[in-house]
Amino acid sequence: MNIRILYINPLGTDMYDEYTASILKPASCPDTELVVRSLQDVPKTPYLPPAAYFTNQLYHAVIAGEREGFDGIAIGCCADPGVQEAKRLVNIPVTGPFEALAHTAPALGRVTVITGNKKRGSWNHLIHHYNMTPYLASVREAHFDHPNPEMAMRLFQQDESELRRIVLAEMARAAREEGIEQTRLALEEDGADAVFFACTLWSGLLEPIARAVPITVLDPMITALKYIEMVAATRRYYLEYQARLSFARQFRFPVAAETG
Repeated sequence: MNIRILYINPLGTDMYDEYTASILKPASCPDTELVVRSLQDVPKTPYLPPAAYFTNQLYHAVIAGEREGFDGIAIGCCADPGVQEAKRLVNIPVTGPFEALAHTAPALGRVTVITGNKKRGSWNHLIHHYNMTPYLASVREAHFDHPNPEMAMRLFQQDESELRRIVLAEMARAAREEGIEQTRLALEEDGADAVFFACTLWSGLLEPIARAVPITVLDPMITALKYIEMVAATRRYYLEYQARLSFARQFRFPVAAETG
């Protein structure tokens, strides 16, 4: 069963699209066709702009994805911008990394969320929105610093690849230093069974943590991908089964019961 998945980077620049694909494609199922896109007609900024600048374009991209025949869509930001609203616009599943975590956590045990700034209220909002409290071990911080907006815009305009290198190098440093320590504390002090790194820019950089600490380390991009693959494949299976059943009933053919 071939599944088509669209992964949307909610930025007006494609500076992370190829990098995102390089992380997700090796992690995707053999029968998954994966497409990574950024948004059109959004201000070209190196960081995520205010929601008012991209939400309408995001919704249009989701609707266009359904029309193009994608089976599922992941929105690539751990704050899950527009995810709940986008679900109401299409008949295919839409998710974000944090929703994927919320539905994965019950199978793993208790999860610690590691963020770059745990003082931001969005994490508490998402934890309560997705009813994650019973599965939450703690929220911890592995601080990182990005170039300030003025410097980032200058680098973005002059050398996009250099800005990407600087940003990812800082994310790797935060994972390697604070990330390992906070993961160890999550295991030893909070009784966590897994840790989730709540920024998609941490994706692809978490192997040192998994090697250093005996705990399940959840990559945010890959968590969203594996969840949407499962949901999209399940939906496709039942749609195709119902179509076979309807055809059989129309022509009065027997339908064999399928068991697990």
